[in-house]
Amino acid sequence: MDGRRRATLDPVFVVSTGRCGSTLLSAMVRRNPQILSVSEFFAYLGPGAIRAARVTGEAAFRRLNTPTPALRAFLENANFGEFLYPLDKSGRYGIGDLPPIMCTTLPHVTDDHERLWDELGPQLRARGRHRLTDHYRFVLDWLRTRFNRRVWVERTGGTLPMAPVLARWFPDARFVHIHRDGRDTAISMYNHPGFRAMAISSLALRKVGLNPFSHLNWRGSSPWVHIVARIHARLASPQRFLEREIPLESFGWVWSGMIESGTGFLDTLAPGRVLSMRFETLLKSPKEEMTRFAEFVGPGLGDVKWLEALKTLPRRKTPSWTRLSEDRQVRLALACAPGQRILGYADEDGV
Repeated sequence: MDGRRRATLDPVFVVSTGRCGSTLLSAMVRRNPQILSVSEFFAYLGPGAIRAARVTGEAAFRRLNTPTPALRAFLENANFGEFLYPLDKSGRYGIGDLPPIMCTTLPHVTDDHERLWDELGPQLRARGRHRLTDHYRFVLDWLRTRFNRRVWVERTGGTLPMAPVLARWFPDARFVHIHRDGRDTAISMYNHPGFRAMAISSLALRKVGLNPFSHLNWRGSSPWVHIVARIHARLASPQRFLEREIPLESFGWVWSGMIESGTGFLDTLAPGRVLSMRFETLLKSPKEEMTRFAEFVGPGLGDVKWLEALKTLPRRKTPSWTRLSEDRQVRLALACAPGQRILGYADEDGV
C-alpha cells in the first residue's frame, strides 16, 4: 500500500508541568517513522499563544515568524536547553529576527528547517480569516503530510494548565500526561530561566487573589494576561527574573498547583482520551512504556526496530532532592505534597 495513503490518526498533545521528562519523550517519538514529533510549538509564542481570535493567515504567519520583545530579551540573557536553532551566525536569523517557530519546532523536525519555513510560510499566508488555533492546526497537519506521517504529537513543556483550552479548540485530540516526582521537578524548575519567570508570575497572581493555575489566568491560554505581560515586559528586564531569589519550595508549590489543576481537568475526559506516564518508569523500562504509548496513539505504530533502539537512550538518574539538606527536603516535600498524593508518589515514600 502506498505510504501516502495510510489512514491518519487523531492528534496527540503531550501535556506536563515541564522539567519532567517530556523532552526525552519527544526525542523518543521523533525516531518513530510514522509519527511527526512536534516540539515546543507554543513555547516561544508568548502570552495568549492559543487564544482563538479570528485572524488572517498573514496575521498567523506573523505570530509564528516574529519574535516578541520578551523572547528577544530572554535569548540575550539566558540559555534554554530545549533551544535548537544555531545562533552562531551559521544560520539565516539572529536573536533580533528569529521566528518563534524556528527556535525549536522546525529544527526538531528537520535539519533543513529554513527551507521548510520558506515552503510552509506562503501556504499559511495565503489562508483567509480563521481562528488562530485553526491556523495552528493547518500548520501541524501540513507538516504531518509533508513528512508522510500518520499522526502528529505535539509537546510543549508547561502546557498542563492549558489542557482545557487545547481540548476545546482541538476536540479530536488526545492527551499524554507525563509526570515526575515533584521534588526533582521543582529543583529542575529552580534552575531554568523560563520557569523562574513562571514562578514569579504565579506568585504575583496569588498575591492579588487569582488562581495562577486556571487556564483563564495561565500565560499561554489566558484571554487577558497577554495585555499585562506586554506592559510588564517594558518595566522589568529578564535579568531581574534570573537574579531574583526565589525559595525552592515556591517551585514545589507551582508544580503541585499545576498538577491539581491539570489532572482535575484530565480526569473529566473519557479514559481512552488520556494516557498517564511516569518519567521514572520511562527511564527504567523504555521499551515497555513506549509500547504502551504507541498503542495509545494508534494501531500499527509499535515499530519493532524503533522500540529496540529506544533501550539505548535513557539513563537512570539518582533523585536530586536526596542531595538537599534535611531541612530543605522537608520544606520542599511539604510544598509538593498535594501533587505527590494525586500522582501516587506519597504512597511510595511516605511524603
